[in-house]
Amino acid sequence: MAIDIPALLQKHSLKVTQQRLALLGYLVTHETHPTAEMIHAELPEISLATIYNTLDKLVEVGLVVIIEGTADGKRHYDFYGEPHYHIINTKTQEIFDANNFDVQPLLQAGREATGLDITDYHIELYGVDPDDAK
Repeated sequence: MAIDIPALLQKHSLKVTQQRLALLGYLVTHETHPTAEMIHAELPEISLATIYNTLDKLVEVGLVVIIEGTADGKRHYDFYGEPHYHIINTKTQEIFDANNFDVQPLLQAGREATGLDITDYHIELYGVDPDDAK
């Protein structure tokens, strides 16, 4: 299913700019969980500062999430169109999108523990290939 990026930006009360279109379009079509520098290498016509500022805004409105649990110490970014969690291979630093378990029990436990309505979540799991763990 194609995503209407201009409409998505407008839905989140963001002005539709060429930089936002290009950056969000990149994240929607690439599942590589890139850093800002990786995006800049692919979109060199946009300054690195603009990439960082645009990413900050997209994170602020919830269209993009930051993944920070990698050994390279850099922030990786992911389009968050559908809630999902991430699994990070601690040896290779590869980041996988996943949504193959029901998070509702976890969200319910959070509601019961705090009395809060859980409005969003960001889950990162870490692991290693069993053959690499030996």
